[in-house]
Amino acid sequence: MAVLFLAPADLGETVLATGALAHVLGEGEPLTILTSKDAAPLFRAAPGLKAKYTVEGAGDVGPFIELAWSRRGRRFDLALDLRRSPASLVIPAKRRLTLKQPEVLRHFSEDLSELVGSERTLAPTIWLDDRARLAAATVAPDTAPVLLIAPGGNNAAKRWPHERFAAVARRLATGALNGARIVVLSAATRDDEIAARIVSSLDADGVPASGAGLDLLAAAALAERATLCIGNDNALTHISAAMGAPTLTLFGPTDERVRSPRGPRARTLRGKSFEEVALDEGAAMDDISIDAVEAAALDLLHAGGLR
Repeated sequence: MAVLFLAPADLGETVLATGALAHVLGEGEPLTILTSKDAAPLFRAAPGLKAKYTVEGAGDVGPFIELAWSRRGRRFDLALDLRRSPASLVIPAKRRLTLKQPEVLRHFSEDLSELVGSERTLAPTIWLDDRARLAAATVAPDTAPVLLIAPGGNNAAKRWPHERFAAVARRLATGALNGARIVVLSAATRDDEIAARIVSSLDADGVPASGAGLDLLAAAALAERATLCIGNDNALTHISAAMGAPTLTLFGPTDERVRSPRGPRARTLRGKSFEEVALDEGAAMDDISIDAVEAAALDLLHAGGLR
């Protein structure tokens, strides 16, 4: 059965959707992916991957047309369409599973699980390869604790101030995670400047840190070894949680009841309630204090046995 996966436009949702993809993809079945350029590395080691098309933005219909042309006279057996783009209709498929606007408030993973007919809520599935593991080992080659910071987000309202991330990392690296290797990750190129500011701030105080230029799959391999990850609602916290790392995600204008990272050691933190934030999204992250994040991080570490 030939399977087409049209990934969501949002990076975090794309990570959550990997569980649904794994559910519908049978062993040995050929897989074609259409996703954003930043998310594309996530699928590099997906089983059965035959072709991959990348979309630059909402108005980029070229890859849809190219894919439809490549399949002329042949239909996909199944299209898992989570893109919510009218352009996807030009791609022929015998059966199409399309994500519709939810009618009740529940987690995105529950919507996906129902869509693909799963009786249980599907957790993300990330397929690693040797290239990703090698890149992660290059960044963190020893056995020291690894503290991941994921300060990015697809808009400013979702980003906790970078100087607060630096302050928390500084406290942890000179306290509970003394000697930890601090790695500040970017989910996309939009985050690179923020990551560089945090690294610069820590280095200025004599706290070693690096801003690794890892793609999302290499970041997943690093998260597999991480002692702790702290970040905003972005693809990297979703990836970290999915890989089993203790992950603390800071929420503001997005609703953690719908978008929280899924994993055995994932927790969320916000300042004001989601309903209060809706009145002033621009200041959504301001009420999350450095002390609150440090305390939540320590609780998460202690729950995992670190004393």
